[in-house]
Amino acid sequence: MSSVDSPERLYQFTAINSAGAKIADRIRAKDQSAAIKALSAKGLTPIKLEERAEKAAEGKRGALSFTDRVTVLRQLALMMDAGVGLLESIDTVAIGITSIEAKAQFTKLSTALKRGATFADAMETETPIFPFYVYSMIRVGEATGQLNEVLRDGANQMANEDRLRRDLANAMTYPAFLGGVGLAAVLFIFTQVVPRFSVMIGDKRDKLPMISRWVIETGELASNHVLLLLALIGAVISGAVFAFLNPAVRKSAYRMAHNIPLIGDLLKYREITTWARLTGFALRNGVGLLEASNLGRKATPEGGFQLALEQFERDLKAGVAVDESLGRHTTLTSMDLSLLRAGQKSGSLGKMFDFLADGYDDKLSDMMKRLTALIEPLAIGIISVLVGVVALSLVLALSSVYDTVL
Repeated sequence: MSSVDSPERLYQFTAINSAGAKIADRIRAKDQSAAIKALSAKGLTPIKLEERAEKAAEGKRGALSFTDRVTVLRQLALMMDAGVGLLESIDTVAIGITSIEAKAQFTKLSTALKRGATFADAMETETPIFPFYVYSMIRVGEATGQLNEVLRDGANQMANEDRLRRDLANAMTYPAFLGGVGLAAVLFIFTQVVPRFSVMIGDKRDKLPMISRWVIETGELASNHVLLLLALIGAVISGAVFAFLNPAVRKSAYRMAHNIPLIGDLLKYREITTWARLTGFALRNGVGLLEASNLGRKATPEGGFQLALEQFERDLKAGVAVDESLGRHTTLTSMDLSLLRAGQKSGSLGKMFDFLADGYDDKLSDMMKRLTALIEPLAIGIISVLVGVVALSLVLALSSVYDTVL
């Protein structure tokens, strides 16, 4: 086995730098001699060097979280800004990673770089945990000598996408909670309250209003089959979850959601934001317009907008202007198109795409606030109507019984 293939060991060292100050840190090397040579290359004179044992199972199980992946890219960019070499930066980041799986991946990444692999190829092969565009951008960064800038931009792009997902999830959390509480309240009324009124009314139901008979009979049915009802609700929820895990079902639901007022606009703004942000990111890092558009399109969900972007790319190959093609195939406003037209003429198209993304990001935030503000009272209103109907039906039933007695 070659020295490159030899497993590296972890050493704790104390050394004196060129200014005469003591430094204590850790370093990885295949043996003690290699560790001393590496320290000397950094201008450090080791006065103490001890090998530290590493536990194979040390750390957390599971993959690196999305937030931690963003942090890793930012740390790499920061260390390279400070003049630290790529290999040393990766080794330093790997030491701080707590995920066992991710630590092993970055160790393999370091080994691949020592064997002479390019950073982009090694990243894509050994650490397939980042979005597809990160690897494409790293290739551009290696070719242009702007790797640190590309890593920083890639981390920012990932953070923006994560924020969009979290904002959408947060916007729906409270309405979902209201719906769950409302469902529980209605079930309690039908299984616990209505049956008590049924006992009070007895069998004299022929003169009850139709709505009262329906509520009472539904309450009795629910009360007599509580477990079956709960199992049915659980089966419906489980079926919905499993169906949503099916890609074909998700695509169909996404297409139908595009036709729902407000929700359709929300999805459209999110698609344009993602596409414009990634396209601008690619253009600013030296990627050609056609390839940048291709990267942006791949980040959008399947549907009408993605098909429109495919046609846009075909137009670009035919020499059609950016604003003219997008005006034909997308719903971008005339102001958006004039912005891109000015960017193409001035050579600052990447900045214009960034500006476009910021504008639609603001629209997306406003739309989520409007949607939340609409759904909350709507959920409360539906629950109130259901409870009111049940209460009214019971009052009418009691009134009918009272009139009969009199």
